[in-house]
Amino acid sequence: MFPLPPIAFGILNLPMLGWLAAAAAPIVIHLLSRRRYREMSWAAVEYLLAAVKRQNRRLRFEQWLLLAIRTLLVVLLVLAVAEPYFQRAGFAGGGGGRVHRLIAVDASFSMAYKPAEQSRFERARQLAQQIVEESRQGDAFTLVLMASPPKVVIGTPALEPGEVLDEIDHLQRTDTSADLTATVAKIRQIIETARREHPGLARHEVYFLTDLQRVTWRPKLPRAAMAELRRGGTALAQAASLVVIDLGQPDAENLAVTDLRTREPIATLAGEVLFEATLRNFTRQPRVDEPVQLLVDGRRVAETYAGLPPGGESLVGLSYRFETPGDHAVEVRIDGDALAMDNRRYLAVPVRQSLRVLCIEGRPSGEPYRGASDYLAVALSPLGNRFEQTRVQVDVAMESALLERDLGRYDCLLLCDVAQFTAGEARVLAAYLQNGGNVVFFLGEGVLPGRYNNELGGTSQTPRILPARLENPSPQGVYFINPLQYAHPMVRAFRGREEAGLSRVPIFKYFKLDVPKDSNAKVVLGTAGGDPLIVEEPFGRGRVVLVATSADTSWSSFPLLPGFVSLVQEMLAFCAGGELKQRNVEVGRPLVTSVPAPSGDVSVLVQAPDGRSQPAQLRAEGDYAVLSFAETADSGVYTVRLGRPIDENRRFAVNPDTAESDLAQVTPDELRSEVWPGVPLLHQTTWQDLDRRPAAGPIARSARLYVGLLYVVLGLLFTETYLAWRFGYHTS
Repeated sequence: MFPLPPIAFGILNLPMLGWLAAAAAPIVIHLLSRRRYREMSWAAVEYLLAAVKRQNRRLRFEQWLLLAIRTLLVVLLVLAVAEPYFQRAGFAGGGGGRVHRLIAVDASFSMAYKPAEQSRFERARQLAQQIVEESRQGDAFTLVLMASPPKVVIGTPALEPGEVLDEIDHLQRTDTSADLTATVAKIRQIIETARREHPGLARHEVYFLTDLQRVTWRPKLPRAAMAELRRGGTALAQAASLVVIDLGQPDAENLAVTDLRTREPIATLAGEVLFEATLRNFTRQPRVDEPVQLLVDGRRVAETYAGLPPGGESLVGLSYRFETPGDHAVEVRIDGDALAMDNRRYLAVPVRQSLRVLCIEGRPSGEPYRGASDYLAVALSPLGNRFEQTRVQVDVAMESALLERDLGRYDCLLLCDVAQFTAGEARVLAAYLQNGGNVVFFLGEGVLPGRYNNELGGTSQTPRILPARLENPSPQGVYFINPLQYAHPMVRAFRGREEAGLSRVPIFKYFKLDVPKDSNAKVVLGTAGGDPLIVEEPFGRGRVVLVATSADTSWSSFPLLPGFVSLVQEMLAFCAGGELKQRNVEVGRPLVTSVPAPSGDVSVLVQAPDGRSQPAQLRAEGDYAVLSFAETADSGVYTVRLGRPIDENRRFAVNPDTAESDLAQVTPDELRSEVWPGVPLLHQTTWQDLDRRPAAGPIARSARLYVGLLYVVLGLLFTETYLAWRFGYHTS
């Protein structure tokens, strides 16, 4: 095996070397010039030969010197056009045979960081093209995007550089993070397949073009997952040579909007909506009077200023009163910096005229505050339904309403001391929950626990709706509430407000609840004796809450206390706020929404943040049709346009994981000792002092010789001209 020469040429420039044949032109011309003359003896000039012989050696030297300079001019000019470069260890060299080069380009959103004319991702594409161009004829290439999940762009080794360069040119960065473990697994699969199907490839090399961001290269993983990442790196190094090309800057700084939410999870026309934005300063300098703008449907409606300490964050509040119901796109924006995409954050807000709640009365009474739902209806809407802009509109109906009314009109159902349910009612509740509705069960004296468990506890005909199984009621007595450290979001507002009396509320009787151990059910409140009192669990796109006691004063004095109103309002907000969560997702998560099953086909178009639209399909699920749209790699506001007979537009906000906003890097020592300990790899920094000088490429484009060669050619031209004049003058 012969070592490669220290100087190499790009694949696309090799044909230029054919012009080296032109270097023979000066020699041929010289020889032809000699053949133009025929030597003849002449006695009259014999006496001159003695003088000529004295200068013969010098003249011959001058002629050969001019011939050498003219030949060298042609050779150097051809070499300069062919753009030679010095090879470095780890690239385009090191052993003979054909090489398989797998290029893994980091496409996470931190690669959008733009410290100069090029972003990190643009630089990565340029370097990837350079690796291909400066490889040898016969080498093969594969291409992977580091994202979440990773994307295989070229999975089978490609031998045609032009096709590979075209794919690299069309690479698009994503707004996701990069899953290093999954990327390594994909790369190993590609290399294993290449070794099996392309045995002619003598060597395999993997190039990671990345900013070495800490959140990607040293993620906070469980011990088992971290061990898997290390095993993957070790196995990969056994199959291929590893090269990490560092595109990051150790002093990179950033300012980001890391969160945007509403104070209340439900927005109505009844009052102003308070938006809270979290700003994070990833710099070592304080930021004073940073302007923060609030935009609604693209129109600026409010502005404030924030101060941020070095490495700290600030919570900013901005309010707005919506004038029309429907879906609205809300945006908080700060001034741009080198990573512009996290300087704004979006929120899709479904705005209602008011919340619609249906209370099912299981124990009706003609007297005030004698029915099972009377206190509950007042707590939900203290002013009743007398005003148009009331936050909560409450309807009270009998049990038959479950089958007679369109439940899809209501945000939440509250079932108060309903004795039992039929199989048909159970199916209706399940379909309502699956479509995003919410159900709250308040128990009481009239409840038949066996019928609840049989119809709502999960059968072959209906899934389990109840988050806990009903056991026998507790004996009559006095029991107190255990708030469980106010850990659950439903009761978090009571933390620090012990005067609200949540822990002093007497409960006279309640059903014992058996919470399945393998379920997603969570206990919101318990009793001092350790029994669950309120349990909640998600169901489909909705949520179920089970309250073990009554909503009236028959089993508890809670409805008489001020804290009851707050608890009921928080319970409703927690349940109905699920739609806001569904409309706001992280990059890469699907957009999911449902509508009552239409009688015919409904056209669906999804408009992406860049304005492009693509069709989508509704999928039938019982009485509803569901849309699940998974192509959300770009952050921004998406609009789902539902055609007739639905004729409705729904908005979704897709935001990136702001862990990527922290641009801190993994150092080479950490990479070798903590991420992949014992794994042999080559680390190269290719972007240093970018603002002052162009960066060096991984195959040392900075070490190209063509510029120097052109200077030499220019110098030789002047030298040849001067010597030709000088020699001509001297001999004349």
